[in-house]
Amino acid sequence: MDALVDLPPMVIADLLGIHPKTAERWATLAGGNWSDYLAARRAGP
Repeated sequence: MDALVDLPPMVIADLLGIHPKTAERWATLAGGNWSDYLAARRAGP
């Protein structure tokens, strides 16, 4: 989670082999509070 805040989403996308929009969403969730993250996890993919 720390890397999601420290690195640009495009770098995360390349490192993990995921879509850039997914990396951007993860970075947004990592920068928010944990309740936002948990709500997003319950909502599904």
